[in-house]
Amino acid sequence: MPSFTASLAGFVLRTTGYYRRMFTGGPQFQQNIVKVRAAPTPRPIAKGDVDVRQSEFQGRTVWHIAPKDRAPTAHILFWHGGGYVYSATDVHWKFLSRMASQHGWSITAPLYPLAPESSAEAITAWASAYYAAYQADIKGAPFVMGGDSAGGGLTAALAQMARDGGQTLPAGLLLICPWLDLDPAHPDQLKTEPRDGILTISGIAEGGSLYAGDLPLTDPRCSPIFGNWDGLPPILAFAGGDDILITDSRALKAKVPSVDLTELAGMMHDWPIFSFSESRKAQAAMAGFAARAVA
Repeated sequence: MPSFTASLAGFVLRTTGYYRRMFTGGPQFQQNIVKVRAAPTPRPIAKGDVDVRQSEFQGRTVWHIAPKDRAPTAHILFWHGGGYVYSATDVHWKFLSRMASQHGWSITAPLYPLAPESSAEAITAWASAYYAAYQADIKGAPFVMGGDSAGGGLTAALAQMARDGGQTLPAGLLLICPWLDLDPAHPDQLKTEPRDGILTISGIAEGGSLYAGDLPLTDPRCSPIFGNWDGLPPILAFAGGDDILITDSRALKAKVPSVDLTELAGMMHDWPIFSFSESRKAQAAMAGFAARAVA
């Protein structure tokens, strides 16, 4: 059973439809994208024992969040979620700041190009170029690459591209409720959708189409579940029972049995980046995974 706080959050999100409106397809979808982007872009805030630094790569902002006055426990390259159409949110920055403060992570979080202005071919090319620049920036130190939702899909696609390109791979991959298949065709997704307080099938179908652009949905740059998972580093993954993307995590576990997958019933999409008691346990597991991976 989920905690009272997690259950209440899921109920409130389903009732208010705050996030579901952002991720519902149809005539309003692209209008909602424009409306959300018109608001000031959330940004991480330096406070307490956390430093925040901003840089730029090929015209895009990159944020660096690290603990003050102490050596990091791990370098993390993190790709934010948002359906490939929205930028990072306050929830992302609070999560990453908490991981820097409480678990000593030195985090780099690029704000990559978004659909519909860009698409998977160009976005993964940009991310791949930054991937190489990031390794040079940390001087070849071991690192973990991860992301939530769409960022989890981008993480998997980049790891496959890096392996195929002969680049150095991360020491581990962190996939938080990852979006690995752009086509929401699994019958279990219809059963889960009424309980999902964030995503809708129409929203991820339309968002996935915008992201894919001219590529087929099954192209591994779009839907990495169809790519080759051989030779990738250890994977820690999380999924929630009230998330229509849970089918993607289950498909990954079936394809790669060595994946360390934590699936919790009754938990909403992206639950590990929130501040529920379950989230804190997941964050501690992430910290342990990263520390072991880079050791």
